[in-house]
Amino acid sequence: MKIQDINLDFLYYQRVAVLDGLDLKEEEYKKKARVFKNKMKDCKLSEAIQLIIYGYKEQYAQHKFYSICFYDVKTGLSRPEEPEGIRKKDFYMSKINMARKDIEHIILRIYEDDYKKTNTDYLKELELVFVEPQKLNKEIEEALEGKKFSKNVFTESTVYTIEDSPISEIEVGSEKFLLKTNPTKWKAYY
Repeated sequence: MKIQDINLDFLYYQRVAVLDGLDLKEEEYKKKARVFKNKMKDCKLSEAIQLIIYGYKEQYAQHKFYSICFYDVKTGLSRPEEPEGIRKKDFYMSKINMARKDIEHIILRIYEDDYKKTNTDYLKELELVFVEPQKLNKEIEEALEGKKFSKNVFTESTVYTIEDSPISEIEVGSEKFLLKTNPTKWKAYY
């Protein structure tokens, strides 16, 4: 199955409360989420990056699926020391807990809305740090196809600024990928 053919509709589904029953649509999407999760663990790193971009390119996705997609259940609950700057609501996972061994860590930086108003968390940034240096510009530009974007090349990284998208910016270097979301496109999922 090609990366572009993976159905990502489950990333945008708003669960429906059903009294004494199951939300059948949610049950259907669980199967699609499982396919996604398995692909994220087994595909090339460049394809995993593309799936992250595809997930946020047109619609603001639920970040919970990206927080668990690399997790290896065989590792148990060991929690390595977190890097500085990780806040209570942020998500951090080290390669110790990942099925993938080409990623040093993943961080999801979460914006906490005022709980008195909405009780909602939004993904602000998704960061991957690589074990080995990578060249991913071509794959990033392929994933952004169809979107208007500008590209600024610096010594250590390239920054893509995307128009009219839930992705405001992507910064990529040989050691790190950082996706920043657009707050005007945030959507609350419950």
